[in-house]
Amino acid sequence: MVMLAAAILLMTAGTLLNVAISTNGGNVKVRRVTYSDSCGNMVSGILYIPRTATKEAPAPAVLTNHGGGASAEAQSSYNVELARRGYVVLSWDASNSGSSEASPDETHGGEASYAFLQSVDYVQKDQLITSGHSMGGVYSFMVAGNHPDHVKAEIAVGMNPGMNDTENFHTNYVCIIGKHDESNLVRSDGNILNTAHNELYHNFFGLSDDEILEVGTLYGSFEEGTARIFYMPNSSHAGAMVNRELLTQYLETVMTATTAPNPITASDQIWLFKDIGMMIQFSGLIVLLFASASLLLCTKLFSTLILPARRPVGFQRNSLMWWISILLLLFLPAVLFIPGTTLAQKFDVTSILKLDNTANGFALWSLVTACIILVLFLLYHYLYGKKVGGNLMTYGLSTAENENKVHIAYILKALLFACCIIGITYAAYLLMYYITGGDIHIWLASIRPVTYIRMPYYPVYFFLQIPFFLFSTLAGRSISLNNGERTKGSGMRNSMILSLLFGVLGLGLLFLIFNIVFRTTGTVLFPKNRGYIYAGAIFSMIPAFAVSNTINCYITNKTNSIYAGLFSAVMWSTWIMTAANAIA
Repeated sequence: MVMLAAAILLMTAGTLLNVAISTNGGNVKVRRVTYSDSCGNMVSGILYIPRTATKEAPAPAVLTNHGGGASAEAQSSYNVELARRGYVVLSWDASNSGSSEASPDETHGGEASYAFLQSVDYVQKDQLITSGHSMGGVYSFMVAGNHPDHVKAEIAVGMNPGMNDTENFHTNYVCIIGKHDESNLVRSDGNILNTAHNELYHNFFGLSDDEILEVGTLYGSFEEGTARIFYMPNSSHAGAMVNRELLTQYLETVMTATTAPNPITASDQIWLFKDIGMMIQFSGLIVLLFASASLLLCTKLFSTLILPARRPVGFQRNSLMWWISILLLLFLPAVLFIPGTTLAQKFDVTSILKLDNTANGFALWSLVTACIILVLFLLYHYLYGKKVGGNLMTYGLSTAENENKVHIAYILKALLFACCIIGITYAAYLLMYYITGGDIHIWLASIRPVTYIRMPYYPVYFFLQIPFFLFSTLAGRSISLNNGERTKGSGMRNSMILSLLFGVLGLGLLFLIFNIVFRTTGTVLFPKNRGYIYAGAIFSMIPAFAVSNTINCYITNKTNSIYAGLFSAVMWSTWIMTAANAIA
C-alpha cells in the first residue's frame, strides 16, 4: 500500500506541475482538437489559447510541427513559451504521426492546420508564424509559401530549405541549425556552415557568388517580407527541443516578425518545469506498475502464480565464466544494435510491419539479439547448466511446484496478470493524458495513448518482442539472476539493479560515444544505412527498455516463474513502441 500511495502522490504532483506550466498558471487554455485535411483525413493537434486572445482582441498565432516519428507534444517547450507571450499556438501531429490519420496530403496536415486557425475568431488572420523541426520544417515551409500575405515568417529548425521550392517563397525566413546537428553534419562534411555555402542558399538569401553567409546576420527586411537569417546555436539535432539558446533565438524571431501580446524577454523560460513535471508523472507510473504487481500477487486469483524458489544453477559467483556472462548481458545488445537496427533500412519491411523504420529497426534488432542470446544460452545449458541441474524447473519454465511440467492454464493466468497491471497503469496514464492534454515525454522518450489507428499493430510487435525478453530471462539463469531466495531484501535489490543495467548500460555508452564524437570532431558515426538515426534514437528507447527489464525481473523473482514477468515486460514495451512511433 505504501508503493500505491507513493504512486498516486507522484502522479498527482507531476500532473499539477505539468498543468500549471502548460496553462501559465491558468492563463492559457490547452485542449486537443481534431479537424480534416483536404483529403478528408483526420488531423490531431494541441491548441493553446491565451486568455488575452478573444474575438474583440484577436492574437497572432504560431503553427508548430514536430520532426519525423515524433508528435505534437515534442514541441511543448516552444508551445509553452509562445503561449506565455500571448500567442495562440496550434501544434499538430503530422499525418501518420501521433493521433493523426494517414493521408496523401503533401503538407502532412499543415494546410488543414492553417485553415483551422483561419476559422477561429480569436486569431489575427494575417499575423501567423509557421515553424517546424526537421521534416516538420519542410511541411511548415510549404504552408508559409502558400500564404505569404498571412504568414509573417517561417522558422525552420534543424532543416535547410533544400527540399522546398525557394524560388516561389515570398515571406520572411529564418533557419536555425545547431552547430552539432548530427542530421545535417552527416551531409556537410562535419561543418554545418557547408550546408549554407551553395547556390541555393546564396540565391535564397540574395547573396552574390563571392559573398559569404554570416551567421546571425539579417539579410533583407522583416517589414518588407524579405528577411533571411541563418542561426547556428550550440545544439544538436535531437537537442533542439531542450536547448535554451536555440529557443531564445526562436522566440526573438517570432517577436520580431509579429508583436507579442504579452512581451516577455526571450531568455525568460519556464518550459523546463513542465519537463520536470512529466518526469515526476513518469516516475509515478512506474511505481504504480510495481505496486499493482505486488498487490495483485497477494490476491486469491493470482497468488497461485507464486511457485517455490528454484535452486540456483548458474556459474559460481565471481568465477571467470560468471563475469563473462555478466559482460555479455551488459554489452551484447549494444554491440548488435547498429547491425540489427539498420536491417530495417537494408530490407524495407514497412509493408509488413506497418510502423516506420525506427520502430522496425528496434524490432529487428531485438530479434537478432534474441537469436544470439539463444545460441549462447544453449551453449551454457549443454556445457554447464545441464550438469548442475538445469531443467524446466530451475530455468523457471515449469509451471508445477515440483515437476518439470508446463500447464497452459498457468500461462494464461500469467497473461491475464500482465494485462491487469499494464491495464491499471494505462488507465492512470490516460487520466493524466486527458487532464494535461498531452503525452508524457522525457526529451526523446515519450509515452502516448495507443489510438484506434495503432491497435491493429499491437499484436504484431508484441509477438516480435517475446523472443528477446524470453531468451534474456533464460540467459539470466547463467548468473543465477532469478534463482534462489530473491523475493525481498538484498537478493531482490541486487538482481533488479543488474536487470536494469543489462543492455541499458551498453546502449547508454553507445549513445554517449556517438554524441561525444560528433560534438567534438564533427564526424557522425554510422552514416551507412542511416545508422546515425538509430544511434541518435537510443535515448528514446532506454526508459522503456529499463522499465521492461526491471518489471520482468521483479515479477519473475516474486513468482519464481518466467511467464508473468515476461508478458508484463513485453506488453509494456509494445505499448511504448506502437504508440510513440509513426506509421509507415
